[in-house]
Amino acid sequence: MKYEILLADDDDSVRLVLHKALTRAGHSVKATDNAETLLKWAEAGQGDIVVTDVMMGGREVFDSLPQLTAARPKLPVIIISANNTVNTALKSGQHRVFEYVPKPFDLDDVTNAVARAGQSVNPRKTRPNVENRRLPMIGRSAVMQPVFRAVSRFAAGNLPVLVRGAVGSGKDLVARLLHDGGARVDRPFLRTTDFESTSLTLQKVNGGDIYIDEIGELSMHQQERLLALMNEAEMIPQQTRPRVISATRKDLRDLVEAGNFRDDLLFRINVAEIKIPDLAERDRDTYELAEAFLGQASPNQTRRFETEALDVLHRHKWTGNVRELENLVRRLAVLYSDDVITADMVLQEFSKDLPPLEKAGVNRDRLHEQLEEACRTLLNASDTAEESSYNTALAWVERPLIVEALRLTGGNRAKAAEKLGIHRNTLRTRLKSLEIS
Repeated sequence: MKYEILLADDDDSVRLVLHKALTRAGHSVKATDNAETLLKWAEAGQGDIVVTDVMMGGREVFDSLPQLTAARPKLPVIIISANNTVNTALKSGQHRVFEYVPKPFDLDDVTNAVARAGQSVNPRKTRPNVENRRLPMIGRSAVMQPVFRAVSRFAAGNLPVLVRGAVGSGKDLVARLLHDGGARVDRPFLRTTDFESTSLTLQKVNGGDIYIDEIGELSMHQQERLLALMNEAEMIPQQTRPRVISATRKDLRDLVEAGNFRDDLLFRINVAEIKIPDLAERDRDTYELAEAFLGQASPNQTRRFETEALDVLHRHKWTGNVRELENLVRRLAVLYSDDVITADMVLQEFSKDLPPLEKAGVNRDRLHEQLEEACRTLLNASDTAEESSYNTALAWVERPLIVEALRLTGGNRAKAAEKLGIHRNTLRTRLKSLEIS
């Protein structure tokens, strides 16, 4: 069987020799001299087998393996290394490397290792197309590395896992990665909050993973039934015992203190924990995520963001996290047919979601500062015995507001009152009080 090999080595001569040997064996080869490109190819779904040197550019490839494993849990990795120490061999084992080939090596050692690795994978032609695949979890920021390591470590285990993160941060994706990267990949991934019939639920999941999204929203009755299910599952043989993966945006400890979540259930589900950072904490991951979402939204086109557009996306406050970014990129892909998405296009879409003040070009923070300064001046200068600072400050805002509403409606008081959101009688009273004719 012939495979696509992703080859990485920063030694030009070694890379050339391996490229020729693997090509001679009938494989197609993509070669690079750095781990970053290797990781990018793998995350994009390319390659059936990885052959890589352990040290490139002063960095160990082991630093990138947790992210690669999280994205492609079944992709075999063959490590070649001149650093033939026990530590290298141990690290290879810890990272579930398919095979470790020390340098100097016989070319047959590498081609035979590739042949053995090929027996553990399906040919790439049977892999679903990019547009039909879920994107892997993407991100090179430092705060994401613990997430990748945790997914890699917990995927193959049996411990209950609690995934914590804000809305849109990627909790569902982590849950799927935990399932797809472990021994349960061929068993059901059951997303449910219905635990009334514990035996029926256990029958449905059949030793797979039970996924409970927003477990903090469960009623006390649902929590009781889930606890009963977990207790009943303990009586099942290990090979058919399901694992519980939970996700929450809330602090469950706070819910326990408030009496809204069972502490005994928290102890059961929170054996292993993965905390997903907000997109705002993820440094420059926005750039890579945006490009990946654009590629997925336009699978048959070569499209990209101009640098300025990516900078605009990076500076944005993503309150909806990765999901908000994905939705925006999908919208851009549909609305614009251009090969290059520009900063103006991005800003145009942002403006549609702005509140009225920001859309009009008003800096809300600056406006608040000006009002605070004016009120401070008024309070410092006023004599409370002689005048009402409160009424004076209200008049400063109320008078121009009413005058402008009347101007915009051509003096029609009924329409002005509607625009202001007050009753006509209230407007009439305020006009008289403020002496507005």
